[in-house]
Amino acid sequence: MPRVIHITAALFACIAASGATLEQLSMDQMSQSATAIVRARVTGSYTTVIRSTIYTHYRLQVSEIWKGVPATEVMLPGGVSGGNRQSFPGIPTLQTGPEYVLFLWQSSSTGIMHLLGLTQGLFNVSQQADGTAIAFRPKIGEMMLDAAGRKVADQAISMRMADMKTRVRQPGAAVGSPQ
Repeated sequence: MPRVIHITAALFACIAASGATLEQLSMDQMSQSATAIVRARVTGSYTTVIRSTIYTHYRLQVSEIWKGVPATEVMLPGGVSGGNRQSFPGIPTLQTGPEYVLFLWQSSSTGIMHLLGLTQGLFNVSQQADGTAIAFRPKIGEMMLDAAGRKVADQAISMRMADMKTRVRQPGAAVGSPQ
């Protein structure tokens, strides 16, 4: 768990820079580090200002809990408040209505629920013509580094929901493969 704290602290430190640099996390790393993994829809949002940073709180309607306890809200830096707009590289904007799989991490000191690995921890869900649900994450545009600090190229990930669910519940399981 200390590694997650260091990763999260480093990621939020990068927010202040002109561009985000993310440590590339594997599906297994995210599964093990997440305090909660849920399938949910965003039902609404509101903003708060903490010090000089605007945060958007997204309310979640959870349909499945794959790990941990159901999260009713996730908080991300950036948003609009009092006519002011803030945005940060690597921070996604969630939309009301679409379905997502969210890899979440709850701070033990603040109790705030964050998206693990920023954009890495957010998967869109879509239904195929045959009824199969697919979870996908587009290629991330921010610079990514491996654990040794070497620059790596990100790849889009797409997998059947059933395979993802098995994979996150059993990290290291050889089901499906990210494409």
